[in-house]
Amino acid sequence: MSLSAPRQGPKPIAYGKKGMVSSSHPAVSNVMVEVLRKGGNAIDAAVAGSLVQPVYEPHMTNHAGTVAALIWDAEAGLGHFVDACAELPAGLRPFHPNPYATSSAACIPGFMPGLASMLDRFGSMSWKTLCEPAIKAAREGTVITSWEYGYFQSSLQYRTYFPSGRAFFTPDGFLVPAGERWMVPRLARTLERLGDEGPEYFTKGDWAKHLVEEGNRIGWAVTMDHMAGYEAEWGDPLRFKYRDEEIMGMPPPQRGALYTGLIMGTLDEFKLREMGHYTESAEALTLMAWVLARAHNEKGLMHDPKFYGVPSEILLSREYHEMLANLYRGSRPKIDLSGWLKLNLSKAQLHAGLPIEDRKPHDSCELSVVDSEGNWVEMMNTGNGGGVPGAVIDGVDCGGTAVTTGDVTGTGRFGTVVEPGARTRHAIASTMVLRDGAPWLALGSPGDCIFTVPLTLINILEYGMDPYSAVDAPRFWPLGDDGSLEIENRLPKTVVEDLLRRGVVVKPAGTYDWRMGSMQLVWRDREKGSYSGVADPRRLGEAAGL
Repeated sequence: MSLSAPRQGPKPIAYGKKGMVSSSHPAVSNVMVEVLRKGGNAIDAAVAGSLVQPVYEPHMTNHAGTVAALIWDAEAGLGHFVDACAELPAGLRPFHPNPYATSSAACIPGFMPGLASMLDRFGSMSWKTLCEPAIKAAREGTVITSWEYGYFQSSLQYRTYFPSGRAFFTPDGFLVPAGERWMVPRLARTLERLGDEGPEYFTKGDWAKHLVEEGNRIGWAVTMDHMAGYEAEWGDPLRFKYRDEEIMGMPPPQRGALYTGLIMGTLDEFKLREMGHYTESAEALTLMAWVLARAHNEKGLMHDPKFYGVPSEILLSREYHEMLANLYRGSRPKIDLSGWLKLNLSKAQLHAGLPIEDRKPHDSCELSVVDSEGNWVEMMNTGNGGGVPGAVIDGVDCGGTAVTTGDVTGTGRFGTVVEPGARTRHAIASTMVLRDGAPWLALGSPGDCIFTVPLTLINILEYGMDPYSAVDAPRFWPLGDDGSLEIENRLPKTVVEDLLRRGVVVKPAGTYDWRMGSMQLVWRDREKGSYSGVADPRRLGEAAGL
């Protein structure tokens, strides 16, 4: 692993014989590898990584957030899903106290109950031991990266609305500058108590009491019964076939597997490889962007199954995919549309493209882990979770969760009617690919992963790209209703011209757009039995092997 400062840009492929990890920060990857080195399994490593990640990446996640994980138990040969996403407290209307995050409501955190449940069911090391790296990092402080500083600066009004946020993020009246060490002793003390008293410190102990007190002080009628009553929910992953592979992902209320299955199933109705790669073929790119948009149109069918019916079988059926494919074939332009577009667009717009959307950033972290016994974990921890949005409780930043449904990036967490007691409907797409009854690849990402994970899988499974090239390849958002396509700007001019003929106008999103995620990916060489891993060039992560 590199000892230099974390950076964006090209990343090395990591190799290992006994295990592999990938995360969005090199220090987090190092912690997970050390857990494996000391005899811990993949679940132990994922729990330790999740506990230390908010110390190194407080702009991306926090200890009062959300946890959702896919776990493969090698001994039993079974996959499991655990949902520890935020929950709206039953009996209370959504509470929106922060004017700089009007869509975010205060929620019950699932972070600690989720990690505790994972460790209790599949872990091998003690809770206290796995807390130690986070305690050490918080006590010694972490060096602020330029990435972290820029993110804080862009969201400073939200983070410092409450006095507790001002004291935490601007200890001397200003953000800690990039390159300097940020000391967080209050967080270190909280994590020490977490290690000593166990995860219930956050649900029944003093931390929970302090969150309730702060919430009550500003008008949120949350109670200790709400906090103590939270439990992680276990279930079966959602599975579907893609040719010779079996894809395993997160079921509702999470949307990743349904999006992935709908997108890949519909594209399988076309001879995509014969069209050419989407960076070289306007035909393939238009089709794929249209299919992303169709999948996104169905988000209103994906909710907490305790409150709504979810037609998963229909969305994943061959018949439905055939129907969507026929809709596409029957709705293509019959004429060259470039003349009309060139009449209406300026020369500058034709040369440089249209401006991109002001999309909401995504603050989440993905972890990929596999150990020597063949146990796998693919999971997300995120600051989009619990607590009072913008408040800091005993050194723990809280993010609340978005409850609106109309966001262009699909971040609305609930249905058209917000259901108190429901789990949040995140856009989480942690995924494993199985062959011969066991995983050989696992991947996931923040940043509209409901689109970027299927794109990466198509690059690997359809186009035959190696995993790092698949991660590095240009990404794009769904085709807009106006025919616009926001895509990383690495298309040849011939493809851009051909898109115009099809009525599609490019919105260049830069060479690499950090909002397109931080893909973490690990895989097993099925012939050699060794492991490899990669991290996304768009953010600061690294993979590391044992």
